[in-house]
Amino acid sequence: MNWFNILQWDPAPLRELATKCATKQQRLQTAAEDLVTELNSLTGTGLTVTAAQDNLRKRIKAMEDTVNYLIGAGEIASEGVQGISKIKADVEDVMQLADSCGVHIDTSGVASFLRSIADEVIDYIKNPLNRLDVMARITQRIATIIGTADALVIKLEMMIDSLNRGTFDNGVHYSATGATRPTLPPKSASPEQVASWWNALSDKDKQWMIEQHPDVIGNLEGVDYASRDKANRIMLPRLQKQAKDELQQFYDTYGTSIPVTPENSGLLAEEERLKDRVTALDKIDATLEKSGSEKPSIPRYLMQLDASGPNILAAISQNNPDDADHIGVIVPGMTTSVAGNGKNGSILDYDDHATVMRQAAQRAVKPGEKVAMVEFFGYDAPRGIVGASNPIMANNGAPKLARFLNGIDAAREHGKGDAHITVASHSYGSTTAGIAATQVGDGVIDDLVQFGSPGSGVQDVGELHVPEGHTYVSAAPYLHDVVQGVGPDDWFGKNPDTMDGYKHLSGDVGPAPSSYQPWDQHSGYFQKDTPANRDIASVIAGTPPA
Repeated sequence: MNWFNILQWDPAPLRELATKCATKQQRLQTAAEDLVTELNSLTGTGLTVTAAQDNLRKRIKAMEDTVNYLIGAGEIASEGVQGISKIKADVEDVMQLADSCGVHIDTSGVASFLRSIADEVIDYIKNPLNRLDVMARITQRIATIIGTADALVIKLEMMIDSLNRGTFDNGVHYSATGATRPTLPPKSASPEQVASWWNALSDKDKQWMIEQHPDVIGNLEGVDYASRDKANRIMLPRLQKQAKDELQQFYDTYGTSIPVTPENSGLLAEEERLKDRVTALDKIDATLEKSGSEKPSIPRYLMQLDASGPNILAAISQNNPDDADHIGVIVPGMTTSVAGNGKNGSILDYDDHATVMRQAAQRAVKPGEKVAMVEFFGYDAPRGIVGASNPIMANNGAPKLARFLNGIDAAREHGKGDAHITVASHSYGSTTAGIAATQVGDGVIDDLVQFGSPGSGVQDVGELHVPEGHTYVSAAPYLHDVVQGVGPDDWFGKNPDTMDGYKHLSGDVGPAPSSYQPWDQHSGYFQKDTPANRDIASVIAGTPPA
């Protein structure tokens, strides 16, 4: 494999093949299940009936084999789409790096400085290590991309060989008669692989998986959100009971009035954690109950319900992300959690913010288009100033957000088709979102908005996997939102309000409170009918201000 060949790669033909395989296998599934119905209707005895039954069984078996072959072919094509898309994103990244450093990469993959020899000698004398480091980084990344491409070709060849020999395990094990059941994909499966697998299942098998594995399906990126909502609503009452039982067991063991002493700090922290889990699950329940609070009713979808860690993580959407034209993903910041901080900042509170943003976006969309607004509480945000003073939690949360966004994209690619996805990120969440935007697949995020941001998460807008010209910042007057650009830049990334490459939305979040505090308008971006809120919503609606 060489650089020139890689530059010609295009995932579109493989994406088209995967779609054709899915369409054909779904038609065959319907036909096979019709034959099963016909087989089950054949009653009686005798040679004629037996012969008819045997003939139907053979036809059903042949259809099952063809369906499983098509599922395998579709999964291999999807694997190629994912691999090529990732490589193309890496190529674009290294080309942007080269361009910013005055380096040219020729069609054979050889990098060289564009400037004159005299200029290069001067620069080398001034800073020899920097010039050598830049060239080494670019050369190494080119070599890595070529190595990744070689590995992808080998992997696809092996998968195709396995499919042709009849030993490929598609994980679906389609059976029209229900004689076999699908298996869960490996934990290492990407959202694209999961979406391909899930899309190949029959409706009966999907329902079976939801009922048998609701804890897995509800959080499996690549599965459609109507299905995940069903699974998570099965789990919610179970988890509520479990959380209350665990808290009661704690009280039965240690009592309900633990003295506040240094020796009891661990016990007090555990009590608080257990209480938070109960509160978090109740807040989720209350948020879902708000579906009928508007006329017409706006349904809530429980996109994520993760109880595997010390804190409950979740994501809820207003309207269905499976068929919305525009999907806005709100990423909150410091002092927010599913349970909240006792005053505000819970997922229930943010449902109000999401309502304001969704209504404003819905007013801005083109006629007939629908907006889904997501409240992403799928990462642990800092509880206070100490945690927010460094980017550790942003770095930890970014991969979770990136996978969540990749999951939306994959589910839509295998469902109703591509949606316009905007990440609307606030405060510490904007740093988390900026880092996540360097990790998502190419073309996943259509627009990125950061507001009240301590730092963009990057040093250069070119690091973001966001189309050029589609990064936005909203900044309230600094004296009323001193969180902006607080940095330091090396940790949090540069301030998006002063970075090149960002488009500036209104920072007018309404009148300042009469009693001054340096952060009194930090949350004003969610205020209804302010210019800042309207501008952010217009980006979500795909109709940004000129």
